[in-house]
Amino acid sequence: MTVHSVFRLLLYPFQELIKLYQYGFSIMSKESRTLWVIAALKLLIMFGILKIFFFKDFLKTEFENDQQRMEYLRKNFTEIKK
Repeated sequence: MTVHSVFRLLLYPFQELIKLYQYGFSIMSKESRTLWVIAALKLLIMFGILKIFFFKDFLKTEFENDQQRMEYLRKNFTEIKK
């Protein structure tokens, strides 16, 4: 097998998935497409924009180096809470 054929074999499922979505969206009504766009925008806002403003990187701001971060995580994730 050549590198090109292995690459095509690995990409095949993704190509088929893209074709499936293209076909699905092509037979949808205009209202359905509008609802999908609204859902995608909501997800983009929730996970993209709100994360930037409300969910700061706690470990980067509270600890100076990786050793301190690892120790904090080790202590908090291995501790059994009652």
